[in-house]
Amino acid sequence: MVSAKLTNGYLFDIQGFSIHDGPGCRTLIFLKGCSLQCSWCSNPEGLHNFPEPLYNSSKCIFDFLCIEACGKQAITAVDHDLHFDNNLCSDCVAYECAKACCTGALKIGGYKISGDELMKKIQRDRQYWGSAGGITLTGGEPFLQPLFVKALLQRCHQSYIHTAVETCGNVAWKNIEPSLEYLDWVFYDIKHMDNSRHVAMTGTENKMILENARTLATNFTGRLVFRMPVIPGYNDDEEHIRQLSGFLNSIGKDEINILPLHHLGREKYSLLGKTYYTENFIPPLKESLSYIQSVFRDHKINCYIGTETPF
Repeated sequence: MVSAKLTNGYLFDIQGFSIHDGPGCRTLIFLKGCSLQCSWCSNPEGLHNFPEPLYNSSKCIFDFLCIEACGKQAITAVDHDLHFDNNLCSDCVAYECAKACCTGALKIGGYKISGDELMKKIQRDRQYWGSAGGITLTGGEPFLQPLFVKALLQRCHQSYIHTAVETCGNVAWKNIEPSLEYLDWVFYDIKHMDNSRHVAMTGTENKMILENARTLATNFTGRLVFRMPVIPGYNDDEEHIRQLSGFLNSIGKDEINILPLHHLGREKYSLLGKTYYTENFIPPLKESLSYIQSVFRDHKINCYIGTETPF
């Protein structure tokens, strides 16, 4: 088999030694760009598909060296604070602003990487996985970089590396289909079954997501595990759980992993100049998660809570 020609991709993190996103010990690869705007997102630095400034005002001494260095004139100073125009930053390749910063107040979130360089990192981690481990692509939405993802998965497949991806499904089917033959495992997120409720908290309709889920259930021969973030007051009511259970029954799938809301990504928002607006969301109680699990089980759906999974 001819090896895939690896293109370049955009990442914002690589994490080793993960035991929660697929079988065995795994390397997680976080790709930039997302097609949803979930209110509870814990990786806001993955929303844009380009490297972007991360600004920590508490470290800034306001020497304005970054402003002088920026060839795009994308930085302005207002009331002892810096503001960045991402429309101007989006096509920057020099990142002179971050290079000029001498206090660590300004860094760039994300980077371009060649497929060959990424494969070297993956092969480096391989000795730590054990017999069941591998890689999991997440983000962001991996399938917004379909050529890079396909080529990377193909190379891993040829190297007998177990492959998994976590997707929100809100991409064209043509972005997903070419990678399926090189995938062993898919985690598929569903936020809400009601379209209007889905739009309200993600900014996008759920029609494509549900259509792709049906198509994937029919065409994908690997393991397909659905996931749902549990957001109290949004999607944790019994009626919604019954609707989602019915949907999974209708497509012949019987596994879901429910993930309780957390606030671990809160501090990242200020670095991006964004307002963290989920303070009123309270992480679900253990009793609530257990009840949701029982409703799924009543509908013949195997439900795993958080990290309590059989993989």
